[in-house]
Amino acid sequence: MNKNKTDFNGIYFPEGVRSVYFDGKRIKKEDIQIERCYNELVNNQIDCNNLPDHIKYLPRKQAANYLGLSESTLIRYHEKGKLKWITRRNRTPIYSRESLDAFNQKNN
Repeated sequence: MNKNKTDFNGIYFPEGVRSVYFDGKRIKKEDIQIERCYNELVNNQIDCNNLPDHIKYLPRKQAANYLGLSESTLIRYHEKGKLKWITRRNRTPIYSRESLDAFNQKNN
């Protein structure tokens, strides 16, 4: 089964616009930001302790490293309602960096 991969780097969002039509599909700006952050973290092997400011979303493994926890502990905190994740298009859990920072401050 071939899945059509879309190049998200060519999509332009004018000021104040949250979604656009591209290739006959509505694409949200937040989805593009999540996809770009995910690809940058996975492809470049960036150190989670010194993340650049433009990375606002972290996959589960990098989020666990960012908080200094194991992945299973991160999942347990989510199941208890202490942490929230966003589901990516392929159902991969993504954590917002703001929510991770808030969680870290609350628990330290």
